[in-house]
Amino acid sequence: MKQDFNNEHLRLADAAKYLGISKVTLYRLGENAKNFPKKIHITSRVCIYRKSDLDAWLASKEV
Repeated sequence: MKQDFNNEHLRLADAAKYLGISKVTLYRLGENAKNFPKKIHITSRVCIYRKSDLDAWLASKEV
């Protein structure tokens, strides 16, 4: 089934799928990459990313 990424915000697993990386890699980027978008804590257990922030980060990586 095709994933729908039209939402303005993506939970961690959806953000990883959107970027084409694993959840572990997403966690590592969030911890180590200086220009990687910051996650937004909704509750103590739920975090999201803004899709527009991820798109901007991807655009900055294009050669």
